[in-house]
Amino acid sequence: MAASAKVSGHFIFLVVAYGAVTVLLFFNTYGLSKKKYAEKGIANFSQPNTRSAYLDFNEGPSSLEFNEGPSSLDVDPRDLKSVFLQMDTILSEEKRSILSFLSQPIINNHNFTYLHNPDRKCIDSRTETLIVVPSAPENFQNRENIRNGDYGNFTRNSGNQAQLLFFIGQTKSNETQHKINNESQTHNDIVQVSFDDIYHNIRLKAVSMLKWTSTFCRQTNYVVRIDDDILVNLTSVLEATMKAHSNYFNFILGRLRFNDSPLRKKGKVYLSREEYPDAFFPPFALGGLLSYPILTMQFLYQAALRVKPIWLDDVYITGLCAQKLGVKLLSDPAFVFKHQGQWAH
Repeated sequence: MAASAKVSGHFIFLVVAYGAVTVLLFFNTYGLSKKKYAEKGIANFSQPNTRSAYLDFNEGPSSLEFNEGPSSLDVDPRDLKSVFLQMDTILSEEKRSILSFLSQPIINNHNFTYLHNPDRKCIDSRTETLIVVPSAPENFQNRENIRNGDYGNFTRNSGNQAQLLFFIGQTKSNETQHKINNESQTHNDIVQVSFDDIYHNIRLKAVSMLKWTSTFCRQTNYVVRIDDDILVNLTSVLEATMKAHSNYFNFILGRLRFNDSPLRKKGKVYLSREEYPDAFFPPFALGGLLSYPILTMQFLYQAALRVKPIWLDDVYITGLCAQKLGVKLLSDPAFVFKHQGQWAH
């Protein structure tokens, strides 16, 4: 009888312990502020530094399983659990919705190889901020302007603990590729991925930035995405990002769009009803200038593995993927920018 009671007691303890673990779920996925949760008496934040909590948890064993699909080697299941230490409880219905989404099979493998990959960029020096710049293979002058301008100066200042990387696809021009090879050897700041670099593959380029950062730069705090043909006040952008991070854990900062409709007439941004049947896009942020904490970037990569794709990268990543994991969309005056001489609006 005593032995039976002892076994029963152990079983009850395990059940209670398991229940305690399951409520440590996805505060990040709802973009709610710590203040709002505290006012409702819902959350008890045990670690104020989210990056430390993430790194500490990543060193532990994997105990929760998610459906990784056929490309499991590209996805570290620890990434999906890294937010568990950052909140204590969340509404059961919302929790089930998020877990249900993350358990869905992968439908977009993104199994591209790297032609150039400075994979130690964030390892060889401490990186608080990663600046990622989507570029075209032939945009040599744009990249050189950035290296010699404010962004390059910012990253060369060791006190800023920042890195700058350009992301491009592959080119069919042997001459262009030869110049890229030399450029990469000289600057070690080119990530070249093996998809064709054409306009309708901008989604693949956007996902390649999510994947590379989630794989090779998980130590960073913030990621800023800036197109190679716009200029912004990087200091103001980072100040706005850190201010947002004081209230939110899971967010995108950018220039927001609401109630936009797909263009059904043939043109540069044409989108067929077969690819996207809805009459309106969800709210999204323009891709020319974005910032996010590292955990949000990892979430977006996980969503990009599972959400039916459309080729418009900003709508897809910041609209369709973001809403699956409750990413908060935020705006700030620092994120107003000009593109080709016109203000983005």
